[in-house]
Amino acid sequence: MQASSAPSPRCSVPALILLGLAAALAFVFARTKYGRYTRAVGSNARVARYSAINVDTTRLAAYTVPGLMVGISAVLIAMRFNSVGSSTLGINYELDAIAAVIIGGTSMAGGRGTIWGTVVGAITLGVINNMLNMVGISPYLQGTVKGLVIIGAVFIQRQRQ
Repeated sequence: MQASSAPSPRCSVPALILLGLAAALAFVFARTKYGRYTRAVGSNARVARYSAINVDTTRLAAYTVPGLMVGISAVLIAMRFNSVGSSTLGINYELDAIAAVIIGGTSMAGGRGTIWGTVVGAITLGVINNMLNMVGISPYLQGTVKGLVIIGAVFIQRQRQ
């Protein structure tokens, strides 16, 4: 007779990658010269240029980092679906990304925001998506709900300023 083995807890690889990348990027943006330069250029590029920051190089790097994150996300999605050939894979993910960033408290004017706020915004958006699916709301109307959430978050940001 074999001893009953309890199922071992499984950690989700994408969730661990998310936490690892979030921690690394939070450190980079909070503690490095690149992070300070990126925040300065995002807040006011003209003042950053007067402060002897190479604005063009900083902008190039600021667009390269999300490109790298998109590449990692594409690999994770391909692992999840075992496919990379679908023409509809990734449709409306840009709306989800923008909504997660805004819900997480990043200013639309630039210069303010945190990685962990964006992670919380993504989790919140995931909960909203799950609730909409459970209630049975049409996927077409889910985009409308996400748009209303974005408008509400921007309105709240405007009221705070």
